[in-house]
Amino acid sequence: MAVLITLKKVREARGISQNDLARITGYSVQNIQKIEQGRVSSLTLDAFDRFCKALGCLPGDLLEYTPDNDGQPEAISSEQPNIEVADNTKQNAKSSTKKKSVGLVFPLERKTA
Repeated sequence: MAVLITLKKVREARGISQNDLARITGYSVQNIQKIEQGRVSSLTLDAFDRFCKALGCLPGDLLEYTPDNDGQPEAISSEQPNIEVADNTKQNAKSSTKKKSVGLVFPLERKTA
């Protein structure tokens, strides 16, 4: 399965330059170039949020799915999906409650030219 980031296509359709997008989102022009050239392996949900707000789009507008096996969907497995979860649990010795922060990182395949 190949999931591609279509940031460049959406950005250009909105008439926004890389410099303007960098200024609006707080990302460097170099990072935006890397994303648009497919040289990143993942994006955070925060990155999708920033780009969607800046471009007035939905997260799905920034992604394109290209099946690898002749257009046939991959078989669905009963196993858990391979999603990295950052567990930032801090235990407080004075309190019995746990504070838990969970962040998701979805790996993306690199776009090959």
